Amino acid sequence: MKSEEAIKPHEPAFATVHLPKAGGAIGSRFEDFCVDEIPAYEPSGEGEHLYVRVEKRGLTTPDLVRVLARESRVAEREIGYAGLKDRRAVTSQWLSLPRTATAPETWNLPPDVRVLEASRHGNKLRTGHLRGNRFRIAVAGVPDGGVERARQIVAELERSGVPNYFGGQRFGRDGENLGKALSWLRGGGRARLPAFLYKLYPSVVQSEVFNRYLSLRRAEGLEHLLAGEQMRLSGSGAGFAVEDVAVESERWARREIVPTGPIIGPKMRPASGRPLELEQRSVAELGLEADALEVLGRAAPGARRDLLVYPEGIELTEREGGFELSFGLPSGSYATVLVRELTRSQLSAGELPDAD
Repeated sequence: MKSEEAIKPHEPAFATVHLPKAGGAIGSRFEDFCVDEIPAYEPSGEGEHLYVRVEKRGLTTPDLVRVLARESRVAEREIGYAGLKDRRAVTSQWLSLPRTATAPETWNLPPDVRVLEASRHGNKLRTGHLRGNRFRIAVAGVPDGGVERARQIVAELERSGVPNYFGGQRFGRDGENLGKALSWLRGGGRARLPAFLYKLYPSVVQSEVFNRYLSLRRAEGLEHLLAGEQMRLSGSGAGFAVEDVAVESERWARREIVPTGPIIGPKMRPASGRPLELEQRSVAELGLEADALEVLGRAAPGARRDLLVYPEGIELTEREGGFELSFGLPSGSYATVLVRELTRSQLSAGELPDAD
């Protein structure tokens, strides 16, 4: 068995390797990576909770929460948000504050934070209360002909979908979170952790298992389904297992359903047949045994995750020295996974916009 330090995050193969790369890299300015949250619902205008849509730059979401807690005179734990946003970026997102919060117009915010709008609603924002995110990303240093090559890759991704890998940000700088998470699990979860790491470490391992499964499943050919595969109905959270491959393959071709991969945990719906073998192999590659899986299961219930995503409203605009990409992705999907297909670079987490 490999030591935890020897296990590095899986580097997925490119999905569009049959096309020439565009080249270039994400620009270095905060403004070169912009993220706008797409909420699951708009605030109603009434209710005891104050909702504010806030733009930040160069801050993590926890950094932002600390600023708002100080200025609104409430406890950090009373502030709700739907998801974490990148630090090395310009991002906007909704946050909720309790009725005791002072009015936004009285806040003395730093120059890298501003309130875009405010309203009220009846409930506190919770993790997952978002539909997705809209990205605007500038790619610089693109060689001659790269813009046209980028357009060809974008057209292919629109047709075939983007493999829904977890990005390098999930695993920390140089992937170090994976080794730490595995060590914690194999230690029986006895080491005391801050609340944030208690949530992070299980999700890091779940993400690594999923990424390895997705690569194994792609090697089998995602253009056809496998008996026993767990599917999701498009536009719904409902799932089912493939019994009649021919019938379900027709629905898959029409994008009525989408295959899913494992987010391991006790509540995850397991596959059967060949997909189950691939799931078990993905777990075994990390040396995860029953005791470690039990620790993980106590912290993370498990789920299924789509193997492919289709960018919404993707646009590519030529600009001096490169191009700008604009597109939407569902919650939990990584824009950098799409961009790497164009730049064709295996970026480490240290070179990517930092996730919270």
